[in-house]
Amino acid sequence: MWQLWGIFLIIITIGLCTDVVLAKAQYTHADYRPHAHMVIAWIFLAAFFGLLVYFAFGYESTLKFFTGYVLELSLSIDNLFVFMTIFSYFHIVNEAQQKALTYGMVGAMAMRMVFVLAGITLLNKFKWLIHIFGVVLIISAIGMFKSEKQRDGASNLLEKIKTFLKIKHSEDSLAFFTKCGNKWYATPLLACVITIEIVDIIFAVDSVPAVLSITKIPILVYSSNVFAIVGLRSLYICLTQLINKFHLLQYGIAANLVFVGTNMIFSEVYHIPTIVNTIAIISIFLSTMAMSCLTTKQRR
Repeated sequence: MWQLWGIFLIIITIGLCTDVVLAKAQYTHADYRPHAHMVIAWIFLAAFFGLLVYFAFGYESTLKFFTGYVLELSLSIDNLFVFMTIFSYFHIVNEAQQKALTYGMVGAMAMRMVFVLAGITLLNKFKWLIHIFGVVLIISAIGMFKSEKQRDGASNLLEKIKTFLKIKHSEDSLAFFTKCGNKWYATPLLACVITIEIVDIIFAVDSVPAVLSITKIPILVYSSNVFAIVGLRSLYICLTQLINKFHLLQYGIAANLVFVGTNMIFSEVYHIPTIVNTIAIISIFLSTMAMSCLTTKQRR
C-alpha cells in the first residue's frame, strides 16, 4: 500500500514539474498541439498507474480506479467552463491564465486530500451518510440542467470576491500584488486564483462523494481525483479551441451524477457490479461527446 502511495507521488511530482517547465518554455494558446500531447501523456500516466493498481489490488480495484478516473475527468472538464467565465470576468491574459490554473491545481490537490479523508472517515462511522451523498449528487445534477442558475451563482460569487478584495490592475500581468502610493492592492490575478480555489471546494462536494460511491480505498479515491486534475491546465488550452463542439457535455455529466447518486441511495437494496458501473459511466460520457460533435456539424 505505502509503496503504491510512494510511486503515485513520484509520478505526479515528475509529471507536474515537466508540465510546468515545458509550459514556460514553449506553450501558447495559438498552437494547442503541445498541450494535446501533454493531455495524452497524463492519460498514459493514469493508465500506467492503473496497471500498478492491478498488481497491487487485482482486477476489481483496477476497474474501480478507471471508473473513478473517467467520472472525475468528465467533472473536471465541466469545471473548465466555469474557469473560462472567471478569466473573462477578471480580464486575465493567456499567460496569466496558465499561472492561475497551475496554482489552482496545487490547491485542488491539497483540498481533495482533506475531502477524501473526511469522506471516508464519515462513511466508515455513519454508513447512512451514503444516502445523503447520493441525494446531494442528484440535486447537483438537476442544477446542471438549469445552466442559467449556475451562471447567476457564479456571477454572484465573482461580485462578492471583487467587493471583498481591494483590486487594482498592475502593469505586470503575472503579479499577485501591486503598490499604489503607500498601499498594496490585490491584482485581478490574485482574485482569480482565490475564486478558482473557492470554486474547487464547491466542486469537491460533488466529485469526492461520486468516487466514494465506487470505492472507499483512499489511494484509489485520491489518485483518480488527482490524475483528473493535473492535466487541466493543458486540457483547458485544448478546450478553448474545441469549446463549441461539446455544448452537450454538461448534460452527460449531469446524467452520470444522477446514475451515481441513485446507486448510492439504493446501495443497500441492490449493488450494481463494478463492470456495469464502468461501462455505464464511460458510455454516457462518450455518447454525449459524440452527440455534441454531430449536432455541431448539423448546425454548420
